[in-house]
Formats: sequence, C-alpha cells, structure tokens
Amino acid sequence: MSLSKMVQNISQYMFDNYSKDSGKLLVHLGALGWVLGSAAQIGAVIGDKNIDKEQKRFLLPQEGADAAVNVAMYYTICEAIKRGADQLVEKGKLLSDDVAKALVAIKPSMNLDYKNWQNLFTKDELKTALSKLLKDPDNLDMLKGLSIDEKAQAKKLIAAALEKLEDHKDNVGVISAIVASVIACNIVTPYVRNIVASKIQNHMLEKETSEIRKTQIKRNITMLNPLPLSFKAFNGYNTYSKVKI
Repeated sequence: MSLSKMVQNISQYMFDNYSKDSGKLLVHLGALGWVLGSAAQIGAVIGDKNIDKEQKRFLLPQEGADAAVNVAMYYTICEAIKRGADQLVEKGKLLSDDVAKALVAIKPSMNLDYKNWQNLFTKDELKTALSKLLKDPDNLDMLKGLSIDEKAQAKKLIAAALEKLEDHKDNVGVISAIVASVIACNIVTPYVRNIVASKIQNHMLEKETSEIRKTQIKRNITMLNPLPLSFKAFNGYNTYSKVKI
C-alpha cells in the first residue's frame, strides 16, 4: 500500500468516526497520550545504564502498574462521563433552546412553546434516541395525515433540527470530555495510583527481604561454615532443602 493511500484511508477513518463526535476524539487521543507516555517512561527505565538490575527489578513492576492505572482510569472515567452526557442529550434532558426551537418548528400548526417540544412525539417515540427518530422521519406520528407537500417541508425542517441536535451533542461531548479528563487526571487517578503503588512496593520489599534472607542463610551454612570432607554429600544442604533431621 502506497503512503498516499495509507494517509487517505486514515483521513477517511478519522472523518467517519470523529467528524461529528469531537468529544470521542479527545477521549481516544487522551488515552493514546497516556499509553505513549507510559511506554516512554518504562523504556527510559529499561535503557538507563545508571540504574542497576536490582533497582530495575523493583522499578519496572511499579512503572507498569502506574501505566495500567493511568490508562485504565483515564479511559473508563472519560468514556463513562461522555457517554452519560450523550445519553442525556439523546433523551432530551440536556437540550439547548436552539435545538428545542428547531424541533417545534417542524410542525408549526401545533403552535407549541419550545419548552414543550416533547408534545411533538408520542410516549413510545420518546423512549427512542432523538437523533434516531429524526433520521427516520417517515415513521414519525407527527407526519401522519399531512399532504405530500407538507411532508416534504416537514422533512426539510427535521433535517435542520437533526443538524442542530448533532452540533449541540458534539459541543456537549467536548465539554464533558474535558471535565472528565480533569477529574480523571487530577482526582481519581492519583488516588488509585498511590494505593496500587503502595501495595506493589510492599510486595516487592517483602520479596526482596525474603531473597536477602535466603542468601544470608545459604552463605552462613554452605560458605562460612562448610562441613568437613567426611560429610561431602551434605555440602549442598541448607534450610530450604528436603533433608530433615
């Protein structure tokens, strides 16, 4: 595949997935930033010649745990908050006045106040996402009984309302993604990371202490006080062997 074709495919993918959902783009790029930053941090520890192997054995698990917490907390928190905001918009709980006015303009004969835009739809229709309703206008109850010309005009107004709804949803998505990233990066993630790091540190210290103790016992038994030649068969004995007295 040529470079130009690859760039074209990437551009098309970005447009298809993010052109109407900038908040989603912010969440994904933020998570990618955490992944790359964490990888760079781990790589720096691995490649640093001033850090000996014993220190790296202690640092790498901690850096890996930090990376996992950073990425997981950021993505899950941001995705949950943004998705919640999207659902509020789709359910009509978080609409701007401009969107509400565009909705009531679909059928001016009803003479609705924009605050009562819900009256355009049946109770069953209101259980469905607004954007889904507006994308399939032929099945809307409000269009029943209209003439061909009236339906054509209503569909144009529905398309205009859908465009305003999608723009509003995109704006809400951006705001919610920014707020979520602040919460994730500055409140939740540091708290969780400290808990995880503390547990890993305690585990590594216990493991290191155990290794040191084993080395000390082995050195005292097999090196400092070796058995005489007549007990050559027992020279490899230490407290961790299977020999029992």
